[in-house]
Amino acid sequence: MGTATVEVSGADAVRWATDLRATLAATAQPGESVSPVEVQRSAELVTAVVGLVFAGVGTAKTIWDWWQARRPDGVTVTILLDDGTQLDVSRVDRGQLEITFQQTTSQD
Repeated sequence: MGTATVEVSGADAVRWATDLRATLAATAQPGESVSPVEVQRSAELVTAVVGLVFAGVGTAKTIWDWWQARRPDGVTVTILLDDGTQLDVSRVDRGQLEITFQQTTSQD
């Protein structure tokens, strides 16, 4: 199992993160979990955060597919893995995302 924090930012960060959380919860496998959305606000930016416990690349695929559908709306997704890896989903392809998630779960 791996753990990660998914940060969603943009004009509708809370709504988008709530939607992503529902999508992740609906596709979660046994043993995986998705935390409630937490909101972090600064003067310039609202970031909504979702915590994850995941078992493999299925979670990476879910995040990628979800982001691809919302990318035109300006949503930004950053994934912070428990090993310190930080992934801006707009700067990786689906294959890289899946490999990183697989490596994270293989380290256990």
